Amino acid sequence: MTIKHKLFAAAATAALLAGPAAAQMFGDEYGTDYDYDTFTTGFGETGYYDALDTDDDTFLSESEYSTGLYADYDRDNDRLISDEEFGLGTERYLGAEYDADFATYDANDDGFLDQEEFGTFYGENYTNSYADLDTDDDQLLSQDEYTTGVYDSADLDDDQVITIEEEGWFEGWFDGDDIEAEIKEVGEVY
Repeated sequence: MTIKHKLFAAAATAALLAGPAAAQMFGDEYGTDYDYDTFTTGFGETGYYDALDTDDDTFLSESEYSTGLYADYDRDNDRLISDEEFGLGTERYLGAEYDADFATYDANDDGFLDQEEFGTFYGENYTNSYADLDTDDDQLLSQDEYTTGVYDSADLDDDQVITIEEEGWFEGWFDGDDIEAEIKEVGEVY
């Protein structure tokens, strides 16, 4: 299993424990189990990738990717990451066994990570995962590269189908309007 798969599997496992599986996450017309093509179509219609692509060039730069990650860590949408949110996000994306000390990155000791502080954490912990997703090595994530990474992370048993049991990984993900508004307010992270 590659580092990418380990990273995504750990994240998916944590997310599954965070909430119940959502029946038919893309609507009735897609059913409850998704092969790659069905998932790609449904995910494309959510607007999530487009919301992350703030410069509308159809690719995600590392800055856009890291800003989206910051927005996902920030569960209460207050534009700051608390120690609790940091723990939940780190467990989701890096795995329960990953040891990252919140205080190390809270440079001003205010009990929160702002964009700059999270950018330091991102630079030390996530740049390799971005590179792993960038399969054509052009320093940008295409929608296909990003969607494939998301799909692979949620397919916990690697059977090429995301079952209703695996859908819990996506709890709260598919409202492109909310993520777009938050990303505009967050600004650049890395």
